[in-house]
Amino acid sequence: MLLLASAAGRDASRIGEAVRYFVASAAALALDATLLWFGVTRLGLPAWFAGAFAYAAGLVLVYGLSVRWVFARRAVSDARSEFVVFAALGLFGMVLNSGTLYVATSVGLALPLAKGLSAAIGFVANFISRKTILFSARAS
Repeated sequence: MLLLASAAGRDASRIGEAVRYFVASAAALALDATLLWFGVTRLGLPAWFAGAFAYAAGLVLVYGLSVRWVFARRAVSDARSEFVVFAALGLFGMVLNSGTLYVATSVGLALPLAKGLSAAIGFVANFISRKTILFSARAS
């Protein structure tokens, strides 16, 4: 019985982390989109440049929220190393997202549906990889 209660507690903790990670990711996306829009429409920056800056700002925001609010444990004690791995996993998620978008639109899925699918897959991949590699139960 104690084993079942422990497993249920871990599941509830993971669900809580997933919900908080979703909120953090949504905040990062909002920052990313806002900075992209502002950079292109108000500052006249090229979209690729504004997009890179906006993506980096979103990455920093989601990292900060992840270490302070989303995840209960950290497996890496050096914050700089942790951020580098966090960013690398995010880039993997971005490649997965872009690949999914490419395949989905290539087979005729409407762009909004393809984007929704690619965003969902990217979110799940980022959450699982970051949880497993950086924010697992291992001691720092």
